[in-house]
Amino acid sequence: MVLDLRAKVLTKVRTSRSTQIILSLILVCVLATPLILWRAQSIEVKIDNKMVHITTFSGTVGGALAHAGLHIYPEDRVFPARDTPIHPGMEITVKRSVPIRLNVDGQIILTRSAGDNVGDALDSLSRRFGLSLKPTDEINVARSRALSPGMEINVRRAVALDVTADGRQWVANLAPRTVAAALKKLGLTLGPLDKVSLPLNHIIRAGDHLTLVRVTQKKETLRTAVPYQVVTQPGNFPAGFPDRLVTSGVNGLEEQTVQVTLADGKEVNSKVLAQRIIRPPVNEIISRGAETSVSRGGRVINFRKAYIMRATAYSQLNPETATGAPAQWGVVAVDPRVIPLGTRLYVEGYGEAQALDTGADIKGKRIDLYMDTPQAAEAWGVRSVVVYVK
Repeated sequence: MVLDLRAKVLTKVRTSRSTQIILSLILVCVLATPLILWRAQSIEVKIDNKMVHITTFSGTVGGALAHAGLHIYPEDRVFPARDTPIHPGMEITVKRSVPIRLNVDGQIILTRSAGDNVGDALDSLSRRFGLSLKPTDEINVARSRALSPGMEINVRRAVALDVTADGRQWVANLAPRTVAAALKKLGLTLGPLDKVSLPLNHIIRAGDHLTLVRVTQKKETLRTAVPYQVVTQPGNFPAGFPDRLVTSGVNGLEEQTVQVTLADGKEVNSKVLAQRIIRPPVNEIISRGAETSVSRGGRVINFRKAYIMRATAYSQLNPETATGAPAQWGVVAVDPRVIPLGTRLYVEGYGEAQALDTGADIKGKRIDLYMDTPQAAEAWGVRSVVVYVK
């Protein structure tokens, strides 16, 4: 009976195509199983703070993780790298990425990152998406803060702003904002009188120059001299004589309250708020000669002015005068810068005269009188006389 059953099975195998295929597959599996088991390798994967043992037939780290059912994301960090060949006993470390929402100047990017912190994540995302982010760009969270699932990171690209304030010049990198907000960001507090080169509502942009001028005011009390005035009054002596001091002048004293405006410590304006005279000035009084006539020898001599001059005398034969007039009694030599030539004079102690000559030594208030004889000239000597100019 057994022989009959065996015969029937062999007959069916020979005659059934499907049965032949099934038996072939079974044979292949039986033969391949030892080879597959020979290629399988055991590795350790550290993920989610625990160790996972897996057996893999893949030749690379990436392939092993892809078929391990661990739900690995492309953004997850894997060490060693995904293209590293597998070897028995290998330990692989996987750092999970977290979903984040990145907003760069209004551009929304939903992505994942396995960065150690916000700064690390921004560096990698900038390279991945070609964002060209800079360390000076402003973000809403600290760069050192650890990433968390669902974190929203807002980035505002910075522009270079030239700043001059408080005696310093520097370049500040700030995201576009109003000048008022920029000053606050820079820690520059405006005083009530301070001046800014740009309107406070101006939105800063690249190339702007922001200058802050500190304006202060202070009050000062100043005391200054009030100059005295010189007052002349007619004197009872010949016109032309030196003035005579009657009363000496004394400066007065004035007190002023002044408001001084300073820009960055330098005075730019001052305004007098109040003033008062502490001591009034005392005028200087000068007596000036007013007489224009004198009585000499019973007659009145009228003149324009009079000089007190140093008088000498000369006499010589056939002298030539500067004007060509003959030298004779009444001819006198003068300095033309003081008394013009041709001027008629009256010289006390000598009489009527006319300025018709000059002399090398006759300079200033000097006069040389012609005498008829050398003896008379010598007898005259040197005297101080009053010369009346008609």
